[in-house]
Amino acid sequence: MNVSKFLRSFRIGATGFFHALHREQNMRLHLVAAIGVLAAAVYFQLATWEWAAVVGCVGTVIALECFNTALECLADRITREQDPLIGQAKDCSSAAVLVAAMTAAVIGGLIFVPKVLVRLGW
Repeated sequence: MNVSKFLRSFRIGATGFFHALHREQNMRLHLVAAIGVLAAAVYFQLATWEWAAVVGCVGTVIALECFNTALECLADRITREQDPLIGQAKDCSSAAVLVAAMTAAVIGGLIFVPKVLVRLGW
């Protein structure tokens, strides 16, 4: 394995992540939510399987937001004019992020709500 190629690809990926973070308000929102969820995971001392579910959800939402940003950049490069097919592609890409975020919220609720209720004495 060529270490310099590996480090270069890692740097390129990090650059893309920070581009999405800078460009997209929703990416910043997802990142803040992820930090909060991970802090709650530490606080509630999640089991290994719970950590796997939470990290999997966080990673999926962040990855899809990056993909959505990439698709929007490509579409905007093609044309800034209204195009029904490009609009549908952007909508479907956004829908993928929405579905992942809603799924993550449900999984988070299944994991965290019982723990919060126990802490509240319910």
